[in-house]
Amino acid sequence: MLAIHLITDTSAIYRWNFNRDISLVYVYSLVLLTMLAFSGNALLTRAALASYNMDPELVLLLRVFAGAITLLLICYLRKYSLKIFSNLHLKTAAALSLYLVGFSYAFTGLETGIGVLIQFGVVQLVMFASSFLSDQQVPKNKSIGAIIAFTGLIYLLWPSGDFTLDMKSSVLMAIAGMAWGIYSILGKNAESAISATTASFLISTPICLIFVLLLPNSTGFSWSNTGALLAICSGAITSGIGYALWYFILPKIPSTNAAVSQLSVPLISAAGGMIFMHELISLKFVLSCALVLGGITITIWNPK
Repeated sequence: MLAIHLITDTSAIYRWNFNRDISLVYVYSLVLLTMLAFSGNALLTRAALASYNMDPELVLLLRVFAGAITLLLICYLRKYSLKIFSNLHLKTAAALSLYLVGFSYAFTGLETGIGVLIQFGVVQLVMFASSFLSDQQVPKNKSIGAIIAFTGLIYLLWPSGDFTLDMKSSVLMAIAGMAWGIYSILGKNAESAISATTASFLISTPICLIFVLLLPNSTGFSWSNTGALLAICSGAITSGIGYALWYFILPKIPSTNAAVSQLSVPLISAAGGMIFMHELISLKFVLSCALVLGGITITIWNPK
C-alpha cells in the first residue's frame, strides 16, 4: 500500500511539473510575441519620425487614434464588456498618455541609442523598485540577470563617438520610461486585458490632443502619406493589440521578469534592421545578444 501511495504521489508531482512547464512555455511564448510587437512599434514610429520627417504631434495623434478605434472595434465585434471610467483605467490612461507624449517629443532630440538606454533604464528602476517597495522577495538571480542584460544593452547602444545630450529631450524620455513602467505595473491588476487597454486608449486620445494643442510648434506641420500609414499601423497593430497582449501577460509573470524581458526589444529591432536592410552581423551585436539574452535567462530561470 505504501509503495502504491508513493507511486501515486510521484505521478501527481510529475503531472504537476509537466503542466507547469507547458504553462510557462505558453506564457513566455506570448512574452516573445509581445516583444516582437514592441520592436515593430519602435521601428514603425522611428521610421515615421526620422525617415519620413513626420511631426511628433501628428505621429502621436495618429497612433493613439488608430489604437483607440482598433480596440473599440475589437470590443464591439467580440462583445466585450467595456467600463471606461474606472479608477484603474484613469490611472492607466494617465500613464499611457505621459509615455506616448514623452516618447514622441523626446525622440527627435536624442540619438536613438541614448534614448533607448534612458527609456529602458528608467523602466527597470521603476519596476524593480515597485517589487522591492511592495515587500516582494526579489531573488538575487533576478537582480544579477537585470544587471548583465542592461550591461549588454549599454555595450550595443552606447555611441562610439562624441555626442551631446539634450537635457530637455533626456528628461522627456525619462518621463516616458517612468510612465511606461507605471503602466506595466498597473497592468497586473487589470481584470480584462482588452477592456483595460481599450479604455486607456479612449481616455488617452483627448488627453494627447490637449497636449498637442497646448505645446508650441514653431516649425509647422510636416505630412507624409507613407509616414502617416506607418504611424497608423504602429497605433492599430503594434501598439493597440500589442499593449492588450502585454496586459494579458503581466498578471501571469513577476514584475522583475516583465521588466528585464523588455531589454530584448532593442536587440530584436537591430536584428530586424539586419534582416530587412541586409546589414552585416557584427561581433559587437553577437556579444551584446549573449549578454542580454543570458541576463534575461538568469532572471526568469526558476528551477523549482
